[in-house]
Amino acid sequence: MVDAAPLTLACPDCAEPHDAIDNYCRNCGMFLRDHRLPVARPAAALEVRRPALPTPIRRAATAIVLGTALKITANIVGKLLAQRAANKASNRALARRERESTVVSESHFVRRTWIQRD
Repeated sequence: MVDAAPLTLACPDCAEPHDAIDNYCRNCGMFLRDHRLPVARPAAALEVRRPALPTPIRRAATAIVLGTALKITANIVGKLLAQRAANKASNRALARRERESTVVSESHFVRRTWIQRD
C-alpha cells in the first residue's frame, strides 16, 4: 500500500503553502492547528475514556491528602521523640538518684509584658 503524499494547504493569514501536519506557518508564524481539517477515524480506533475531574478539584484533593499524610507523620514522629525524651529523662533521673541522695527543686517564673505603642 502506498502512503498518500502530505496534503499542502495555504495559510489563512499570508496564503503561504504549508503541510497539513504543521502547527505554525513557517512564513508568518500563525497558529495553524485550529485551522486543520477534521480527520475521519474508524470507530474501532476510538477508545472510551471516563471523564476526569477538573484540575482545581484534583489539586485540592491532592493538597488535602498530602496535608493529612504530613499531619499524621508529624504526630507519629512527635510521639516517638517525646517517648525518647521521656526515656532519657527517666534514665538520667535514675542515674542521678543512684549518685545523689538529696533532691533539689527549683521553680522559675517568667513574666511577659506586652507594650503597645501608639
